[in-house]
Amino acid sequence: MSRAAALPPVLLGLVVLLLAQMAGLAVSALLGLPIPGVVLGIVLLVVLGLLRPTRAVLRVADPAATPLLAHLQLLFVPPGVGIILELRSLAQNALPIALAVGGSFVVTLLAAGWLLQALLRRQDRRRQERGGAAA
Repeated sequence: MSRAAALPPVLLGLVVLLLAQMAGLAVSALLGLPIPGVVLGIVLLVVLGLLRPTRAVLRVADPAATPLLAHLQLLFVPPGVGIILELRSLAQNALPIALAVGGSFVVTLLAAGWLLQALLRRQDRRRQERGGAAA
């Protein structure tokens, strides 16, 4: 029996989550990306979950991730404290922040709408092609 199999499932899941986080931090540092390493680690876990040979990695991480997700609201406390501490700076930059948030919302909404319309047109064309071929 391997040493990893002898670990309790929650501890093994924490090891997987921490390894993903460290891999993300390493990639971010090595490539000099402006993306936080923790975010890259989450993206890595998602990619591992999408690929059939590595889906077991997510099943191993599940016993540790589920209790963490149950207490997710506690993870919002540090950003909330940071917002309160930087309230003056945020107030001074309220217009650029509002424009950035509003602009990104509008751009995302328009892009999603255009994508939906394109996919619906494509679906209609395929239905017409099948209907025309069957007749």
